[in-house]
Amino acid sequence: MKVNNDIHLGCGNISLDKELGGYYQDLREAIYHFDNNSLGRFDDKGIPYLVEKERDVYSIVYVIQYALIQYEFMVYEGESAERLEIFKNCISWLDEKAENFKDAVVWRSAKNIQYDLDEGWVSSMYQGQAASLYLRAYQLLGNETYLETAEKAIAFLQYDYSEGGVKRVDENGFTWFEEYPTDPPSYVLNGFIYTLFGMLDLYRVTGSENAKALYDECINTLENNLHQYHRWYWSVYDQKKEQLVSYYYQKNVHIPLMEILSKLTKKPIFATYHSKWKRQLSSPLNRMIVQLMYRIQPRLKRLRK
Repeated sequence: MKVNNDIHLGCGNISLDKELGGYYQDLREAIYHFDNNSLGRFDDKGIPYLVEKERDVYSIVYVIQYALIQYEFMVYEGESAERLEIFKNCISWLDEKAENFKDAVVWRSAKNIQYDLDEGWVSSMYQGQAASLYLRAYQLLGNETYLETAEKAIAFLQYDYSEGGVKRVDENGFTWFEEYPTDPPSYVLNGFIYTLFGMLDLYRVTGSENAKALYDECINTLENNLHQYHRWYWSVYDQKKEQLVSYYYQKNVHIPLMEILSKLTKKPIFATYHSKWKRQLSSPLNRMIVQLMYRIQPRLKRLRK
């Protein structure tokens, strides 16, 4: 994906009110990547898809996020018939792709080469962001089935990796939900955080104590494990590959997520990492070190084998 480093995806609506309003992160500027076809093209219903080896491939997460972007524009700039139609079409597409899993509902993804996942894997991040989307659709349109889908999306998180789920409990007793359910666990930071936003949204709308308990467990996990994503000069994406994130990612994912969590929880640790990572981003020296490490790290990993 060709990125535009001028884009800024900052804090959105930081609230604990029952009425959700805008998403926690203001995603509107991310529409650039869709409108400029760096994330694919659009079908006749306005749903984004990728073109891979001359075939059309739809991405669960891109459809969810594109629908959230349309919602954000309607929240901040007023309802638009065109945006509302695309928003509804995306949800209808997700309805068609949803599968039952015991008492839950899931969306299954295509084969993932980066994490060596066969077709049919399920992501906690997609479940969480889908719940956030469906809950906003429920409040906007009043359709009870949207609420039921959101509840079932979060219900899937109760299932352990050994049961076909995405929940893990590490050796220290901390609970994780995996964006990419791998063995050994990958523990992707941003995917875990976007998952917990879905739990929090469900709690806000319904008062679900189970959703609140899961959310609190996630915050506790982050408080005790954020240091594993920190390098003195930058941050890393996960705990398995420990890959340094790009400039775009540091700016538009890790830094704003720390600010959002700081404002939501009032816990100093998130403000601390927000400040550290923001300071790193503004340092030409740190960015130069990151570029150097991009070249060195693959060689070091080969030497360790």
